[in-house]
Amino acid sequence: MSLKSFHIIIILVSSLSSMLFSYWCYNQWSINEDNQYLVYLSIGIVLCLSLLVYGKWFIKEITEINAS
Repeated sequence: MSLKSFHIIIILVSSLSSMLFSYWCYNQWSINEDNQYLVYLSIGIVLCLSLLVYGKWFIKEITEINAS
C-alpha cells in the first residue's frame, strides 16, 4: 500500500468518524436538550467539512505531482 493510498484512507476514516460523532451529538442534544452538544455538533461538522476539503486538495496535488 502506497503512502498516497494510506493518506486517503486515513482522511476518509477520519471524516466518517467525525460524521458519526456529529450524529451522536445531535442525538444527545435531542434527548438532553443541552446546548453543550450543539457546540460539539458544530465542531464535528466543521471538522468533517475541513477534512473533505483537505482530501480534495490532497488528491488534486498528488495527481499534479504524478503527472509531472
